[in-house]
Amino acid sequence: MVTVPNVVTVIRVFLVPVFIMTVFYGRFKLALLVFLLASLSDALDGFLARKLKQVTTVGIILDPIADKSLIDSGYLLFSFFEKVIPVWLTVIVVSRDILILFGSWLLSIFGKVEKIRPTFLGKATAFLQFITVLVVLVNINCHFFLKSGLYILFYLTGIFTVMSAIQYTYRGIKELNGG
Repeated sequence: MVTVPNVVTVIRVFLVPVFIMTVFYGRFKLALLVFLLASLSDALDGFLARKLKQVTTVGIILDPIADKSLIDSGYLLFSFFEKVIPVWLTVIVVSRDILILFGSWLLSIFGKVEKIRPTFLGKATAFLQFITVLVVLVNINCHFFLKSGLYILFYLTGIFTVMSAIQYTYRGIKELNGG
């Protein structure tokens, strides 16, 4: 079903390769703008889905894929090409996302798609992950943050990411075992 929130989500999906190319070619001001647009579209599609009562199965599945594609590409690019985000943090972030996508796939196989709901900890983790990429982009453009401040953010993001991975794993196993 074509809905306004789903269209916004699809636009975010199309912004991911644009973001990747802007970072890859060192166009960091443009990368910051694209990342901000994609991040705002994430908030907008969720708001619109609830406000317009247009929450769909497609949206429930596509929205986290769009988010994870944007975030994971940022972590991978800033770890391996720009050497700004530590590799250990990228491994944690990407591994958690693979775990969540695999778990969501398993839940959907067993007809429990409607049980796939983000937790507060999961939302806080996603927020920290977005903020980390945003701060890295701002720092590349303006050299605004001290390296020690970045590392505090990296560690905080890593801790939240691990904690939410554990929480989602526990919830998924519990759901697959009958609730």
